Amino acid sequence: MIRYGGPFLLLASIPVFFLVLGPWGPFATVGLLLAALIGAEFVSPRGDVLQSTAAPLHYRLLPYLYIPLQLGLILWAIDAAGRTSPPGIASLVVSIGITTGVFGMLTAHEMAHSKSRGERMLATWMLSGMAYRHFRIAHVHFHHRWAATELDSATARLGEGFYAFLARTVPGQFLEAWRFERKRCAGRPLFDNRSVVDVAATVLILGAIFAIWGLAGAAFFAAQSAVAIVVLELFNYIAHYGLRRRSDTAGRIEPLGDRHSWNSSNVLVNLLIFNMGRHSYHHRRPAAAYESLQFIGGAPELPAGYAGSILLALVPPLWRRVMDAEAAKLGAGTYGDMRLAA
Repeated sequence: MIRYGGPFLLLASIPVFFLVLGPWGPFATVGLLLAALIGAEFVSPRGDVLQSTAAPLHYRLLPYLYIPLQLGLILWAIDAAGRTSPPGIASLVVSIGITTGVFGMLTAHEMAHSKSRGERMLATWMLSGMAYRHFRIAHVHFHHRWAATELDSATARLGEGFYAFLARTVPGQFLEAWRFERKRCAGRPLFDNRSVVDVAATVLILGAIFAIWGLAGAAFFAAQSAVAIVVLELFNYIAHYGLRRRSDTAGRIEPLGDRHSWNSSNVLVNLLIFNMGRHSYHHRRPAAAYESLQFIGGAPELPAGYAGSILLALVPPLWRRVMDAEAAKLGAGTYGDMRLAA
């Protein structure tokens, strides 16, 4: 389980760099993360070479520990931002937002799929730290049902640039969660509706931060949340980009298969992102713990890896030049009477 310790080291580096290197220091954390993810693409093997040897509870301790540490660091950064210069505020917003959007979201995602009510509550706490509580509803109840179709707001369409996707998916996922809860809670008290509670909780959190740290503190929390949301949606953007489940003449949609998710089989990268590069297997078994996710040979592979793909996605013409042909090839075929593309 020590092999999955990279996120903890990167998280701890933010206050260390801030205190030792000064206001610009936390930008070094961002550089380390990018260097680790990109460097791993050149030195790390690919495939299914990781074996879980520790007891499942030992692996479970990592998200249990990471979530309160991330939330605590957000509060530390809000306080520190009030005592530093504009470069220090910027470096903290970016570094905290990125770690929240990468590692905070990965651990929240792990907990959101749990059958344990307590673990799902941990996911809600982590998502509260980035003002994105509705994600747990939209992701579990919409994305995992409709991924790789136009019914899913979190699936990027072929030819859709990241910024257009971002403008569509953020309100789209909120509306998905809202519709699901409205249907689930029909005829029940207002605060049985988790979407109503989510809005109220977010307002209360911002209000509490404003009461303690003032407008600057609330603005910092909103800014790091925005960075975290952008990072999360970059992951969503590249996860199913251009891959489409086909329909037959009767309108039946083919089952979600391994070929409908982009993966990264890089061993070191998966250690840093809790094996989420094994994305197709996660869609096979959404409740499977991160350490048990398996490599699937032949599943679609991101040509530039996770870090490279995210950087490419920020420049839509470059992204489309690399990805459109691959996505179109994998998305070809029909469902039903005609043979699907391999």
